Amino acid sequence: MTALEQKMSVMLNPLGWKLTMPVRDNEGLIVDFTIDEKEFWGNIGFEYVDEPGQPVFTFYVTKTYYLRTDRFFVKKLLYKNKKLAFYDQDLMKIIKDALKLYHLWDAEYLRKHNML
Repeated sequence: MTALEQKMSVMLNPLGWKLTMPVRDNEGLIVDFTIDEKEFWGNIGFEYVDEPGQPVFTFYVTKTYYLRTDRFFVKKLLYKNKKLAFYDQDLMKIIKDALKLYHLWDAEYLRKHNML
């Protein structure tokens, strides 16, 4: 997971995304990057899914929009229950897909599809 975290850092840090907690300090088996764009907040990453038989991970993207005291939130699971090797093979495409989706979600979309 540390190798994937480093690859994601190389791709996401120049765009303003920051790692929330290094894998070596995280017992939750998650790699999560966040961005704060004043009105919008986002997360991109993958997390361990407790499935019998083998370690698998789900890749997600989220976006949150704040309007005064209202909060609007959308989360999409881009890939579910995949082995780490899956992410390692095509990480650049996965990140590009997540960023594309994140940027498509504007305030109107978040208000209409709010998950809170």
